[in-house]
Amino acid sequence: MKNAKLFWVLVLVTLWGGVALFIFPCSATESELPFAKELQAALDGAREEADVMGVSVAIVVPGYKPWVGVSGMSDPTAGERIRPDMLFDIASIEKNFQATLVLKLVEEGTLFLDDPLHKYLPDYPNIESSITIRQLLNLTSGIDGFVADPHSPWGKGFDNIDFAKAWTPKEIIATFVDEADFPPGSNWAYSTTNYVLVKMIVEKVTGSEQSVEIKNRLLKPLNLNHTLLDFEEAHLSSFNIAHAWRRFRTSEGEVIREDISSKPITWIATLSPQLIYSSAEDLARWMHALYHEGRVLSQASLDEILTFHSPCSGEPFMAGYGLGVVEFSPEVLGGQQIWGHLGSQYGYRTFGGYFPQHGVSMALLINDDTDEGGFHIMMNLLGALLPGLTGSS
Repeated sequence: MKNAKLFWVLVLVTLWGGVALFIFPCSATESELPFAKELQAALDGAREEADVMGVSVAIVVPGYKPWVGVSGMSDPTAGERIRPDMLFDIASIEKNFQATLVLKLVEEGTLFLDDPLHKYLPDYPNIESSITIRQLLNLTSGIDGFVADPHSPWGKGFDNIDFAKAWTPKEIIATFVDEADFPPGSNWAYSTTNYVLVKMIVEKVTGSEQSVEIKNRLLKPLNLNHTLLDFEEAHLSSFNIAHAWRRFRTSEGEVIREDISSKPITWIATLSPQLIYSSAEDLARWMHALYHEGRVLSQASLDEILTFHSPCSGEPFMAGYGLGVVEFSPEVLGGQQIWGHLGSQYGYRTFGGYFPQHGVSMALLINDDTDEGGFHIMMNLLGALLPGLTGSS
């Protein structure tokens, strides 16, 4: 997430209107968006201008039929274009699913947000056992973030990654987690280590894998059939995964783009608190069901998720962080509210969010780790979108 911060700050600065683009099972009374052609033209033009490999965009707007826009290539050497059903690694947006799963367990009385770690897990070095589940989810635990450790795969750099290495949560904690950044509850810091511990707690109390719980409790009831958590090779090959393109600069200053899709994903599948691949439509549908339709959690649980801790130290574009959800700063958004999350992984950049003032949900997925290119696409989409919304209102 940190790697894409500057770009997505700029993206979010632009999201000030009644944003929309569409996606959802809808009734026969809902009409087609009257400016869909303009949106597609803006998407195609912006992607080409920014030299982005491929992009998939989806937005849910109440009262209109879903619209999903795709542009560019998945694998140009094979002539394979991006298709609406293609899946992208959504990276840190997975925290939104994990937090929601925890709230489902709270509703059942299986655990409670203010339970301490020592109720479920043994003591670990550099981790205070009195930290609560709530502090894990809203990132106020003070636990050191393992992603930034110079010896972690991200810290060592792409060329030094052991792609076939399988990591256990205990290995991650023992190898990469240093002393706490601050006492629990006294501050805020982005740390994916928190969600590794959340996964361990979920699997302890349910007796099953977290991926199984997410699929059964969250995905299946919403018919989100283009969201993938099972990464066995045979299963993975049955889905249309957008090729991932990494950009890097040579010592001579030349920018190179490399298809890294053939690399094993064992390292990221086991290092991630929950690796999730999703289509743009599924991700936008998820945001809409959770925040707009209230189909996932009770209102009391949703209120817990949307209780934002503030300030978020070192994150000027965040007004607050709830339970697996960012409240983006209205000062940089023209007074608009956005609840959602960002994701950044080698070869992918992702955004999923909800605009509560307008009842609109949106997902933007890119198979190219270019921040500036994604910003350019977003700007051009908004240029076509906002006048269309005004004219159709």
